[in-house]
Amino acid sequence: MVQNLFEQLSTQLNFLLLAQRQMILISAFAVSLIIFWSKEKGHPLMFLSFLLFAYAVAVGIKSSLEFTEFIKDVRNDVPLQDDEKRLVNSASTWVYFTYVLIGIIFIAIISFYRLRNLL
Repeated sequence: MVQNLFEQLSTQLNFLLLAQRQMILISAFAVSLIIFWSKEKGHPLMFLSFLLFAYAVAVGIKSSLEFTEFIKDVRNDVPLQDDEKRLVNSASTWVYFTYVLIGIIFIAIISFYRLRNLL
């Protein structure tokens, strides 16, 4: 059971970490569009960059909800041994990094929105 749980948990955690990476890459692309927009004054690019930020947030929320649901299922459906409980508890803390990243993206959205009003 430990190996099977470890494989499933590793797969789910990899999906969560890949989603975090995708959030960072999408946000970086949105920032680059905003910087280009500030030089070119292209309003469609600013709208596109805010859509990209929204997509990055949606990816983070969706992946964190799915990972949290997996953790709940493991804790509720399977009787866990002590080493399995430690493994699940350790992996479950990774979702907090996604929440922090979502918060950072929201701060970036607010900052760039205010910047848009200044330009």
